[in-house]
Amino acid sequence: MSQNRQLSFFVIGLALFSMFFGSGNLIFPLFLGQIAGGEWVYASLGFFLTAVLLPLTGIVAMLVYKGDYCAFFGSLGKTGGLLAILALLTVWIPLGSGPRCVALAYASMLPYLDSPPSLWLISALYCLTVFIVVYKKSRILDVLGYVLTPLLLLCLALIIGKGIDFQTLAIAPITGNSFSLFFRGLTEGYNTMDLIASFFFSASVIEILRNSSHDEAGSLSKTFKASIVGASLLAIVYVGLICLATSHEGQLHDIPKEQLLVHIAKDLLGTQIGLIASGAVFLACFTTSVALATVFANFLAEKLMGSSKYYPLALAVTQLATFGMSIIGLKGITAITEPVLQIFYPTLMILIVINVGRKWLPQPEVSPQEPSFD
Repeated sequence: MSQNRQLSFFVIGLALFSMFFGSGNLIFPLFLGQIAGGEWVYASLGFFLTAVLLPLTGIVAMLVYKGDYCAFFGSLGKTGGLLAILALLTVWIPLGSGPRCVALAYASMLPYLDSPPSLWLISALYCLTVFIVVYKKSRILDVLGYVLTPLLLLCLALIIGKGIDFQTLAIAPITGNSFSLFFRGLTEGYNTMDLIASFFFSASVIEILRNSSHDEAGSLSKTFKASIVGASLLAIVYVGLICLATSHEGQLHDIPKEQLLVHIAKDLLGTQIGLIASGAVFLACFTTSVALATVFANFLAEKLMGSSKYYPLALAVTQLATFGMSIIGLKGITAITEPVLQIFYPTLMILIVINVGRKWLPQPEVSPQEPSFD
């Protein structure tokens, strides 16, 4: 970001949307629409709670801590906090969402290639491209906000607008009771892992804005407004994807989660729209990969290696680890990360309540100093 040109909160909101809207955000709302039937409204409400509102609370927690996630996790102690951050970031990024984005981007290409290249080759090219885009750190928000996000939104708008059948939605069969589908929506929203993402993405945005404007209060205010924009865009797209899958529920039996969008677009809307769907999947994966690589490389360089001069090395390590995990496929990635995530996610929700409460509730005059990992 150029220091003599300030980005509006709306553009930053687009950047936040693109950071959050990755591979899982395409898979899970479509799957929810596939199984919800006539109770899609209740399923959507549950999904919004965990996929939109909970990440928003994570952003609010970072605003309370002025973008300092080290201070937030420092409530666990200096060593405990550092290990917690390292564990969260490692499982979430180079072992989880990062390689999942690569694998799904590859899967989005397969229906249109007679002789597809090997996964390892596509993964290598993909990770190298992410490295190049991320290398100049100051350009990240510009690239995400001005180029990739509008393309992604255009792809999704075309698919959703073409595919939703409101008459079918009105007469969709009831496939379960309202409570069970509301709870299923909660579960599928949990699977997006966006609560974890909210801490680190918002901290990165706050830092970039603070460094460019030298106005901490203004940076925090702009980040909050941007988070509302990003959350609103997520909610709108989620409604569209859920309704899209519900509209075509009868043709989607036994279709795997990760293939729903491409299947709808190619088989029900035609080959040309199918290509747009593949483009949407690829863009969602790539924009998230850029954000993920930035967060993890920053942490490795500044907190573990001790200096930002090691950023290129940290970025290379991040992409090498992502490449190594991506070539084992989605099933292998999930088998490694899912058990750990089931522990981390509830822990984060508890920490939000405790740490934000410590900041907002009256405290004794003498209190322990929050640990710093610098």
